[in-house]
This record gives sequence, structure tokens and C-alpha cells, in this order.
Amino acid sequence: MFRKEFIDRRKELEFLDKKYKEKGFEFIIVSGRRRTGKSRLLKEFVKDKENIFLLCEERRWQYNLSKFNKAIGEYFEIPNPNFNSFSECFGFIAKQNKKGLAVVIDEFSYLIKKSDIIAEFQTIVDEILSEKEIMLILSGSAVSMMKKRVLGHKSPLYGRSTGQIFLQPLRFRDLREWFPGAKIEDLVKIYAVCDGIPKYLEFFWGFDVEEEIKENIFNPESFLFREPKLILEEELREPETYFQILEAISVGHTKVVEIANYSYLQAKDVSSYLSVLEDIGFVRKEHSVLDKRRIRGTYRMRDNFFEFWFRFISRYFSEIETWEIEGAWSDFKREFNSYLGFTFEKIAMEFLVEKKPFRFQKIGRWWQKDKEIDLVVLNEESKEIAFFEVKWSDLELERARGILAELEEKSKFVDWNKGERMEHFGLIAKRLEGKEKLKEEGYLCYDLVDIQKE
Repeated sequence: MFRKEFIDRRKELEFLDKKYKEKGFEFIIVSGRRRTGKSRLLKEFVKDKENIFLLCEERRWQYNLSKFNKAIGEYFEIPNPNFNSFSECFGFIAKQNKKGLAVVIDEFSYLIKKSDIIAEFQTIVDEILSEKEIMLILSGSAVSMMKKRVLGHKSPLYGRSTGQIFLQPLRFRDLREWFPGAKIEDLVKIYAVCDGIPKYLEFFWGFDVEEEIKENIFNPESFLFREPKLILEEELREPETYFQILEAISVGHTKVVEIANYSYLQAKDVSSYLSVLEDIGFVRKEHSVLDKRRIRGTYRMRDNFFEFWFRFISRYFSEIETWEIEGAWSDFKREFNSYLGFTFEKIAMEFLVEKKPFRFQKIGRWWQKDKEIDLVVLNEESKEIAFFEVKWSDLELERARGILAELEEKSKFVDWNKGERMEHFGLIAKRLEGKEKLKEEGYLCYDLVDIQKE
């Protein structure tokens, strides 16, 4: 039995409600990676509204047209019509002059595999619905296809939408609402594996998290075991090359040359693959927070689930598939706590963005040669800057003081408004002994207790 929750999405629902209440025709495009809850969001939105809802399937367009005919018949309480095109369907809907009707076509990316469907929907938007009090929502998960075929400047639909939502995963703080009885440390572990992807969270209860990880991912019969492989095979050509690149990044090879060496490619060829992965949202290029040139950078996984899968499953896929999980599970037990440190950095950044220790404009990692600071927060106007170290560990007072002293030394290498800036130094840890004492000494110090309260 899976957990079925509808958490947060308040801003998205408020946006859709606002658009729905406006006069005239509204055309909304909803996109985002698979499993982020687009269908659930749209069903939640239309549940108290007049609506026709079509969930497209990965089948021939005629099948989906037949489903749409059936949905129209059910809504208008007439025998199933037999319209031969989507234009005919929408022509009929428009003639009924039903004000306040929301028409949702979910998984539109399956439908537009037929090349001339996009052009047909241009006609629907421009000529059939433009003067009607109707809301049309097109939603799709194939990120690359939606970007090129629907949102891209060469698309016939380009510039016609009255609103867009790119649905993001839930935040870490939302997991507290999803798992109200779970310990904060277990929430970190779940987030490290599932990110904030609602579909993946459904498989977890938060009672015995490592056992749940084993059952849900290190099990060849489980849904999550093959999930990244299937997504990449659907999104990309040459998936095996992208697999190798993503695996390289997940095990710590973050520079182009390092990725090329691990992936058996020439460095000059890697950039084009990385650009594709960046464009569809699987990786992000990260620059030092004060790097104005923004030429060189490192590559990080954007999605915790993909990072976990490529770090702990990808290299052992064949063995796990035949139930030989000992090597993979041993690697997981040995390295998982270290891996959690990277996740905790993301959680710490989210925490600071929401807590706002002072009004800031930029936040990110800083590095220069052999020096690195986990998080730097700054305000260009007030010339305030805060330096933070993030540690997924229990720290005693003296060890914390030592880390802060090292941080103050490293901050001297940060070339930003020297002599004029107001400096703050901080530490975010799993547990921090003597936290109040350090605060009295002027440090910004937080641990999981503070994160849980925020």
C-alpha cells in the first residue's frame, strides 16, 4: 500500500485559480520532469470546477482522440461523438459556450509525437478558443520535447500561452508534512534518496528508512530500481553515453576533463552532452558564487534521486538485477553517511534562503584553487557577507570553534569589498554542542533542531 498525499503546491494552485477567475480565454502550459505531481496538481485544481480532463497515453494519436471524444460525451451527457480531429472536438466545445470550463490535456508530450498536432493546436488557440471564456491547460513530462515542440521559439504555440508552470520537486521542509511522525534525521535520508519527487515519496513510510531503501531500490522487482534508466532511455538518444557521464558526476568527477576520462570520451565532445543534460534539468553547471567570468565551472547532479541511483545502483545494475546485491549494499552501508553530507548542503541552503539571517541577494559555494567554502551569502548593497561551513556530523564545542577559526582564515582569500564589508561567520551541523554559547560569541550557528523548527 502506497502513501497518497497532496502536499504544498499552494502557489501553483493560487496561480491557476487566479487565471481561472480572469475574464477571457486562458492558455496555460504545465511542464516538469516526470513524477513531480503535475497530474495530481491539475486534478486538485479542477476538482471543484467544470472540467474535461484527458490523460493521454503512449499510444497512437487516434486512440487519444477517441478518449477525448468519450470525455466530451460524458461531460455534455450525450452519446459519444465521433469527431475526426481535435479541432472538431474543440469546435464543438466552443459552440456550447460553456463559461468557466477548464479543458486539461495531460501528458500532451505523448500526443505531439504526431508532427502536425502542434500546428493543429495553434489553430485551436488562435481561431477556435480565443474569444471564449474557457481555460485550456496542456501538461507534459518529456522535458526535452516540451521545451522544443511547445515552449521553443520555433514552435507554432510559442508566445501564445497566458501562463506557464514548470513544476519543481517539493522542498525538504515539505517532507515534515508528508511524514509527520518521522525523525528529522530520517527525513534527511529520505530526501537524499527521493529528493522531493512525490511519486518516489509514496514508497516510503519513514519507520525504518534504510530497510525501506533496500526494499525499494536495491530490489530488482521494485518500481524505483529501473526508474532512471527508463526515463533517460525515453528522453535521450545514446542513453548509454549519458549514463556514463551521469555516473561520473555522481562519484565526484565534476570537471569536464574528469568526466571525459571516466566516460571514455574526448573532452571536446563532452560539452555537447552536458549541455543536453543541463537543458533538460538532470545536471546543473555550478560556478563559484563570486565568479564573474562564469566560463569554467563544475557539474553537479540537480536531482537527489538520480545522484543516489548513479552513485549506488548504476555500477551494480547487472548484479542487482540477478539478486546479487551484496556488493552494492556493502558499498551503500560504507558510503551512505558520507553521501548524506552533499544532501545536507542542499538542505542548509534551502534553510538559509527561508530563514534569511540578513537580507541577501546571492547564495552559493565559493572556491578558489585549493580553498573552498560550503556556503557564502552576500548583499551587494549593504556589503554584508556571511560564510558558512556545513557538516553532517555531531560537533563538540571545541571542534566547532576549530572549524569556525579555519573558516575565518579561508574568508581572507575571498576578494569582495575587502576593508568595507560586514562579515558574519556560521556553522550548520547535524548536531551542535554549545550552540547557544557560540551564538553569544557572535556566530550564526544552527543544527537539525533549528531546521526542524523553521
